[in-house]
Amino acid sequence: MSERDVNETSCIPGYVCYGSDWDISSSISTPNNRSVVRCRNDEKTFCVRPANEDICSDLTVTFTPGECRGSSFNFTKSISVDFLNSSEIQQIKPTGLPAEITTTLPDLPKCKNLSVSYTCSENNKADVKLSELQPFTDYSCTGLILQNSISINKTTPSVHVRVDCDLTITNIKKDLTSTSIELSWNSTSKNCQQVLPLLHKLSYDCSCDGQTGKATGPDGRTCVITGLNPFTGYTCRVRAKYNEIQVSTGGEVKLQTKVGTPAAVTELKLHVHEHNTIKVSWHRPSTFNGPEGKYIIRLNTADDKEVTKKELAGTKYEVEFKDLSYSTSYKVKVTAHNGHYESDPQISEISTLYNNKAVIGFRVFLFIVIVLAFLFLTYKFYIQKFRTSTNDVNDDMELEASE
Repeated sequence: MSERDVNETSCIPGYVCYGSDWDISSSISTPNNRSVVRCRNDEKTFCVRPANEDICSDLTVTFTPGECRGSSFNFTKSISVDFLNSSEIQQIKPTGLPAEITTTLPDLPKCKNLSVSYTCSENNKADVKLSELQPFTDYSCTGLILQNSISINKTTPSVHVRVDCDLTITNIKKDLTSTSIELSWNSTSKNCQQVLPLLHKLSYDCSCDGQTGKATGPDGRTCVITGLNPFTGYTCRVRAKYNEIQVSTGGEVKLQTKVGTPAAVTELKLHVHEHNTIKVSWHRPSTFNGPEGKYIIRLNTADDKEVTKKELAGTKYEVEFKDLSYSTSYKVKVTAHNGHYESDPQISEISTLYNNKAVIGFRVFLFIVIVLAFLFLTYKFYIQKFRTSTNDVNDDMELEASE
């Protein structure tokens, strides 16, 4: 058997194969006892698998015929990077952004300047670079193996890549009024901090117990929630969304709005008692919009000059103004006060009655005068009658004496 009886052929990818009409199974020898396998499709073809140390160098296979069959001869094959077994390439998926796939090629001591350039696709859309990957998105990435920055037309196995950024809402600042809460915050991410300003699909929602606000500001991290009740506790939340899907943790704070103006008292009623006493009653306001405080009741004249005022605890709802002027118009104003602000007044007017005691005294006096006058007239009448009777007697006596 000679060199002309052996031919290089193809049978198994990644192997160097030789075929012959002679039985060469026992004639092949390889460096460092590389394994030799028979081709499944041709029993007269045998294949040698180059080791990683053979890549980028020459592989020499020696054929040694048996006795009387000739002398030994060699076949030398230049083993290129094409013989690299891609299944041996280790690929570590990225866990953050900007994305990087850590690729470990087999130890190829004789190969220089090998690298891998990846491209990725989302649902068979246009390819993008690793540096262009977006978070919370599924990609299929394939690496093109390069030597001296030139493709060797060999790729890595496809790898699934998805990076979920661990977004956390921190450092929530607040500015409170009696009816609104303004929130501002920071967003942090252990694995995506560098790209946060570049994520155009990243947005924020904020709410306080059902009342929502719109994130504003140059970076979208400020929010104002309006329509709140004064002096009320709220649980406020800030949530980051990517492509309208919630993706953050944290961002919850308990707050209380500031004190506001109390609501006005209701059902103000005035009654005159004992002719010169005014009784005032009312119902508590719907809310004090702050700590429950007191009521201020002002008594003014009809032309709005203050006569006096009283203050009552927030648990009392009636008061009296005594010893007022008779037959006088008064104006009563009642307000609620929570220690900070005073409500709008509820106002009502009423007039005291005449001085009934003076009228009774006058009537008694008049009665006495009438009685005295009657007695005097009666007395005068009897005196006059007595005098007339006496005169008549005297006249009779004088007539008798003259006769």
